[in-house]
Amino acid sequence: MKLALTLQEALEKARLKLAAAGVSRPRLEAEVLLAWAGGYTRPGLLARPGEELAPAAAARFWPAVARRAAGYPLQYLTGRQEFMSLEFKVTPAVLIPRQDTEVVVEAVLQRLDPAGSHTIADCGTGSGAIALSLAHYLPRAIVYATELSPAALAIARQNACNLGLAGRVTFFQGDFLTPLQGLALDALVANPPYIPTAELDELPPEVRAEPRLALDGGADGLDAYRVLLAGAPQVLKAAGLLALEIGSNQGPALLELAARAGAYREMVVLPDYGGRDRCFLALRREE
Repeated sequence: MKLALTLQEALEKARLKLAAAGVSRPRLEAEVLLAWAGGYTRPGLLARPGEELAPAAAARFWPAVARRAAGYPLQYLTGRQEFMSLEFKVTPAVLIPRQDTEVVVEAVLQRLDPAGSHTIADCGTGSGAIALSLAHYLPRAIVYATELSPAALAIARQNACNLGLAGRVTFFQGDFLTPLQGLALDALVANPPYIPTAELDELPPEVRAEPRLALDGGADGLDAYRVLLAGAPQVLKAAGLLALEIGSNQGPALLELAARAGAYREMVVLPDYGGRDRCFLALRREE
């Protein structure tokens, strides 16, 4: 009498459960969860469809499938997320790095000499995805990262160690620009909270599971941008680059706020891979 499911059967059962819950990529997520639960790579998992699901793997897999079906983020279940071809540890203490944010990092990389000794800061670093990616791809850069949440800062520091970048990035606990006073930066980067407060309860369940501190942008979603646009000229060098992730409909508002600030030139909004507003860039005016 057969008792244990094969890996292929477990995947199909999980796929059906996730599909019924409305998960958009149920087969892929079932594979990711089973690979995590069983200690496989995804190719290794798919190469042994007839192998029986081990009891220890089943004990991890089925509760994780149930939580994912209930709307809990996949990345918090597996504890990891890829960003800029690097692997980051993630927990509910940090925002999950997303592919759209890579647009911001790539825009900065395109505008800085890869062999240059740049001084860069990432405000509100969360998992450290932006700061550590820039440190990885700009090996001569000096990188600073600020974060208000002690729990998030601990994750960022652990990611720095995991990626071999602990000696390349200096972390500060504090709100946005406060720890950076006295520096002269070539680039200031941030993915600040930008969702209007009234819209937070309308977000999908997996997004609502992320830290509210990293999501809530105030009444109009622009509170953090006002702080950053006002304070960035005090820490940027003349012609220093300001690069900010923005919400998909916030481009016009950022251009207007920056124009009012009077401290920037060459202001531009770049789209993400879906053609939506995603990255605001500007240079600090020379005095």
